[in-house]
Amino acid sequence: MELRTNHSDGIITITDANTTIAYCRYDEFGAIEYLFVGPPFRRLGYARRLLALVEERLGTTLHFKPPLSPLGRLLVEAYSRGVGTGRNRSGDVPGDGRDTLRT
Repeated sequence: MELRTNHSDGIITITDANTTIAYCRYDEFGAIEYLFVGPPFRRLGYARRLLALVEERLGTTLHFKPPLSPLGRLLVEAYSRGVGTGRNRSGDVPGDGRDTLRT
């Protein structure tokens, strides 16, 4: 499966030839407004990859705008545990078994 990452102002998407796998909407201050990973692609590192791309683009620690879904709360907790720990959150290849985010 060949993945494509598309960037536009405030939106990053990960797609393949057939579908949108995941997308993230954010503002210029590092607030994550919306993050979605399609159900068949959850727990494979796509949320981690999106957050790492936004962090890289903005150069800042991210924060999350409410409301948060139950899955969103788990993502925020996992992200918060990783901030400042030096842990690699750069979006390792999905499906490699090293991902611990529950998206």
